[in-house]
Amino acid sequence: MKKYTLLSLFALLLCTTGCKEGPDFGDALYMTGTLTSPSVRFLVDGPSSIGLTVTSTTKADTDVKISLKPAPDQLDAFNASTGRKSQLPPEGSYTIDGSEVVIDAGKSQSTQIKVSANSDMLKEGVSYCLPVSITSVEGGDLKVLESARTAYVMLTKVINVKAAYLARRGCFDIPSFGGADSPVKALGQMTLEMKVLPVSFPNTPSSANGISSLCGCEENFLFRFGDGAGNPTNKLQFVKGSIGAASHPDKKDHYESWVDKEFDTGHWLHFAAVYDGQYLRLYLDGEQIHFVETRNGGSINLSMAYDGHTWEDTFSIGRSAGHARFFDGYVSECRVWNVARTPAELEDGICYVDPTSKGLISYWRFDGETQEDGTVLDMTGHGYNAVPSGTIQYVDHQKCPF
Repeated sequence: MKKYTLLSLFALLLCTTGCKEGPDFGDALYMTGTLTSPSVRFLVDGPSSIGLTVTSTTKADTDVKISLKPAPDQLDAFNASTGRKSQLPPEGSYTIDGSEVVIDAGKSQSTQIKVSANSDMLKEGVSYCLPVSITSVEGGDLKVLESARTAYVMLTKVINVKAAYLARRGCFDIPSFGGADSPVKALGQMTLEMKVLPVSFPNTPSSANGISSLCGCEENFLFRFGDGAGNPTNKLQFVKGSIGAASHPDKKDHYESWVDKEFDTGHWLHFAAVYDGQYLRLYLDGEQIHFVETRNGGSINLSMAYDGHTWEDTFSIGRSAGHARFFDGYVSECRVWNVARTPAELEDGICYVDPTSKGLISYWRFDGETQEDGTVLDMTGHGYNAVPSGTIQYVDHQKCPF
């Protein structure tokens, strides 16, 4: 009997401490899709439209009429709270069809109003935001949930880009990153971004041929798929990140981490590694997918592979460990920064950033436009051009951010 009582108390304790339900908002209205995030993504590809609705946490007892209205005065506060630099869409670039929605009695979601826009009137790389708020409610006794009164409609211009197809036969090197005066030799903060589309992964997980290197420096800081030691060849690995004092390579701490996710082929992926001097965070399409806390902080060296080594293995895109471990896929962009970019900045810059942005060391767009010597221009004007090697094919009509 005593054992039964203890088990019952234990079960009750589990339910009271572990069986937690979501927050109780009471009977309330909110802009649909804004409970976890106030922003609503709107990809504008030519003439496009999106529907906005209002949701009730309970079924309406009677018809409820809700007025909606653009709220441009809310944009500054939104930017301040999210770290964005969003602009209102240009006058005439969008229309809103209607100003009132209705939740019919017995339902919990309203009719919709339609926001339309045309990508021809939006600029590439600009983050646009149109706040739309609930302004009044008629019928019923439903309150408005203040934290979700406004939907911040994020308009993103879809662009057509070219990309470099490496096909496990080509790569790009940045030899000008080497040398004593390299701007990437001792980065106290860093953001490394790359946009790729895998075409295939090797079927040799227990061989070095099963590694698909994306970008970085062997044994110093490298993004790659697979490890050649039997792990899945479609898992992303941050390998041998050496972080510590640039003047004492033997005192650096080494980190090796896997992202707990297997990736499919045929989809564009935007990866970013962000180091703020203490924490290293990995992002996929602007969302954090991995986190590492360094033991002692320090700097990152992207100028060469293996501290003190003199061979040709500098920062590379699409290969590592000499001319090996190639990537089979497309690459459209790669960027190196000496600042820690925010998640909002990463998301807003998936397709393009201003080449004059503060902290941007180098920026390559692999759009087929090469210099007279065949190199891919560093768009920042700093001169760290990407040198092609092997067979590279440039392809058209790749949409971003798709």
